[in-house]
Amino acid sequence: MSGWSNIRSGVAGQRDTLVESLKRPHEVQRQLLQQIIDQNRDCEFGERYDFRSIRTIEEYQRRVPLHDYDDLRSDIDRMLAGEKNVLLTDDVLLFETTGGSTGGSKSLPLTEAGFKAIRRAVLPWLDDLVTSRPGITEGTAYWAISPATRQQSRTPGGIPIGITNDAIYFGKELAQSIGSTLAVPPSVASIRSFSEWQLETIYHLLRCRDLSFVSVWSPTFLLQLLDAALDNIELIASRVDQNRAAELHEIFSAEQIQWQCLWPQLDTISCWCSSSSRRYANELAKRFPETNIQGKGLLATEGVVTVPLTDAGAAVLTVGSAFYEFETENGDIVLPWELRTGEHYNVLLTTAAGLYRYRLGDRVLVVGYYEATPCLEFIGRDGRGSDLCGEKLTEEFVESALRDICGFGFLVPLAKPRPAYLLILDAAVVSADQAKTAARIADSNLMNNPQYRYARELGQLPPVEPHRVTDPLGVYNSICIQSGQRLGDIKPAALASAAWGELFGKGMAR
Repeated sequence: MSGWSNIRSGVAGQRDTLVESLKRPHEVQRQLLQQIIDQNRDCEFGERYDFRSIRTIEEYQRRVPLHDYDDLRSDIDRMLAGEKNVLLTDDVLLFETTGGSTGGSKSLPLTEAGFKAIRRAVLPWLDDLVTSRPGITEGTAYWAISPATRQQSRTPGGIPIGITNDAIYFGKELAQSIGSTLAVPPSVASIRSFSEWQLETIYHLLRCRDLSFVSVWSPTFLLQLLDAALDNIELIASRVDQNRAAELHEIFSAEQIQWQCLWPQLDTISCWCSSSSRRYANELAKRFPETNIQGKGLLATEGVVTVPLTDAGAAVLTVGSAFYEFETENGDIVLPWELRTGEHYNVLLTTAAGLYRYRLGDRVLVVGYYEATPCLEFIGRDGRGSDLCGEKLTEEFVESALRDICGFGFLVPLAKPRPAYLLILDAAVVSADQAKTAARIADSNLMNNPQYRYARELGQLPPVEPHRVTDPLGVYNSICIQSGQRLGDIKPAALASAAWGELFGKGMAR
């Protein structure tokens, strides 16, 4: 396809540029940090920490403290209201929302420099992909980057909220070429009704015989679409041409569905494959045994951390996209070239879009080195949290969502057979009807997290399900004590781990 040919030429050389930077991470990181400091020395934050006098990494670390989102919230609120030169000197093009802690959501500024930093990571990945997996260039593609059914809004200061055109990630030069390869028209993303969006998406995917590449975030997103296709096959078959309808009826009427037969040219599926997403990526691999399932790197709303490279066999730190620091379990701060293989770290970012020594909240495992740069695997969120399919719930936020629950109650994630959340309640305190009401209230409160709301709207997560248990606190304490905790040290959690989901999901009376 001419679109893929243009993409090939548009990203040619990007991988080599990234690899060269991986050979000298110290130099690249030092130069990038100084560039960010110099660019923002005249903004309020830069003056607050005297950016003009900073000339080394060590000076930057001594001068600027570590930050969580709440440390920056007041500054970002002023930016949302339209104030300029607060955290950065560049104009903010738009704000993107993501899951937060007690507030439920975070608003993060995106600038032209920020998008260029993203492209310095995703274009080398795309270059590597079309070179190593040329089969993807022989058909059409499905990209799911920004949330579906989104309607763009604006901040009190008039700045757009949310990306509605994913081409901005790749730049204007590639936008038209990528658009010409799409199996699902961009206009489908503007459909407000989720059920209508899902049906239109499935229709366009199933009418397409030559789908060769799929890029989604959570593998549960694609699994949900496949299950919906099975539920709507008659309606979809009535809309496609007769030959394709016959093919679809044959595939879906089989005793065991051969999903690969839907798209025999499907070369690669790009999705999360680590941490809680691993089991669902494995399910995709079972359904598409002839398709390459490539794990995504660590790409957060705040910035890019890693992208996969074929030769590396893992996701490598994109040293030209942000300045990175890493926090050890005992609180020490180390730099990329100081990471040790086999050890866990929390990620800190300094970006061109106004984040400084920012705790991303993600934990990574160092799985090796490529050239002189570490390869990292995402292993979960820092501290107590849950992320079954991208919802990023934290202990603090869930606690606030359950604040009106009567008696002892907490939320537990249930990973199988499909992602879900159980609200554990005391059967002696709440009736069955009260439990249903409590679950509805909890679900409504959790919707304040945009990722949770998105997963619910897509059907990746069902509504919170009430689960009444006899003496749940006693059960909780007993299990904690069996695991080695002292009774005096046990603090009932609002959000339990996935292991608790296994326990409470089996055999307990509701």
